[in-house]
Amino acid sequence: NTVPVPESQWTNFLQTNVTFYDKREGRTIQATEVDVGGLKTWTSTNTVIRNVLGHSNVNCLYVADLRSQSLGTEAGVRVKNGQTLPDDGLTVTTPNPLYVWGNYNAPAAALGTTNTSKTKPAALIGDSINILSTDWSDTRSSQGLGSRKAGNTTVNAAFLSGIVPSGGGYYSDGVENFPRFLEDWNGRTFTYNGSMVVMFNSQTATAPWGMGDVYSPPARNWAFDLNFLDSTKLPPGTLAVR
Repeated sequence: NTVPVPESQWTNFLQTNVTFYDKREGRTIQATEVDVGGLKTWTSTNTVIRNVLGHSNVNCLYVADLRSQSLGTEAGVRVKNGQTLPDDGLTVTTPNPLYVWGNYNAPAAALGTTNTSKTKPAALIGDSINILSTDWSDTRSSQGLGSRKAGNTTVNAAFLSGIVPSGGGYYSDGVENFPRFLEDWNGRTFTYNGSMVVMFNSQTATAPWGMGDVYSPPARNWAFDLNFLDSTKLPPGTLAVR
């Protein structure tokens, strides 16, 4: 059933006036931004859709930003304030490039580790997955690499997104750069626990990897999330085939 959410409620967790610059794409991103903390608070108390859900909280969110763009802009979706997810976990999916700002699904006591015992089931699905660190600044996003210093960041979620395939003299990134970066990560660590899946070529974020002034790589502390071996801990919306 279609259950409209009034503007007075969705503005608690959704903004559509966010802009920042993506050095790899060479464009200003006009983003729809989801405040996961705001969503968590809203979904635990809302009176609009709670009674029609078969579970207590919103655990799957689909966002499509279909606004017309100019030659110098690109639509995107960004999630922020996601260190603590809703109790039932959260899958965010979009046909747009997806940006993840700061620690995501990462309990404070386990930051920078492979300990996912207290995380929630989570997946991030988009045209591309772009990691913005805890020190990311929209106001510095168009400045030189030296002004875009990253901070240590932890993300725990399954990734499913596209890539820019090798060709035309460009290398397509490799798994080490499947999550895309836009900052100077020298001396900083990106900790990731999850599972990475590539199923298509990116349709929107198609600028190739390897251009100058885009990023320097982080130390990669990466591991498969053992929670995904337990069918009860798979991300919300995971397909089951029998």
